[in-house]
Formats: sequence, structure tokens, C-alpha cells
Amino acid sequence: MREKVLIFGAVFLCLLSGYPVSAQGEESISVSCYVGDPDDNHQVGDVEVFTGSVAAGTCNTVYDDCKGNCTGCYISEDGSQICIDATGRRYTRQ
Repeated sequence: MREKVLIFGAVFLCLLSGYPVSAQGEESISVSCYVGDPDDNHQVGDVEVFTGSVAAGTCNTVYDDCKGNCTGCYISEDGSQICIDATGRRYTRQ
């Protein structure tokens, strides 16, 4: 019984100490997920990513409503809204 407690404690400490190391120095980007064209305003939700290039892929992975056709949009550092569709095409939304 004592061995199980020690193993559990060791695993818990490893997980606990590993989390801050993996997230350290990274700022997340809030992405709005839209089915198809964002101008149709069919938003299914939001996700947090660490790089804008994975916006659409993350939306399509997280939300079943996307059915592989979501576009992820985020606000860039200069204040413009950048969207990336399911094919990887990146454009500025007006």
C-alpha cells in the first residue's frame, strides 16, 4: 500500500512541476471559431492557442460543429483581425 502512495505522489509531483515549465514564456492568443466564412457570423466558440498559424486546425479539432470547415480569427498585435481558413489561407478581415 505504501508503494502505491509513493508512486502516486511521485507522478503527481512530476505533473505538477512539468506544467509551469511547458507554459513558461508563452502567451496565448484568443481565437474565435466560425463555421465557414466569418462574415456569416456562425461562431461556434473560442479557443486559446500559442501561435496564430494553428487557429483553424485547433477550432476544427475542438468543435464538432466545424466538420473540418472552421475558420479561426484573432486580433494581431497591430489591431487587425487575421483569419485562417481550413485550407490554411491567411487573410485580414475587414
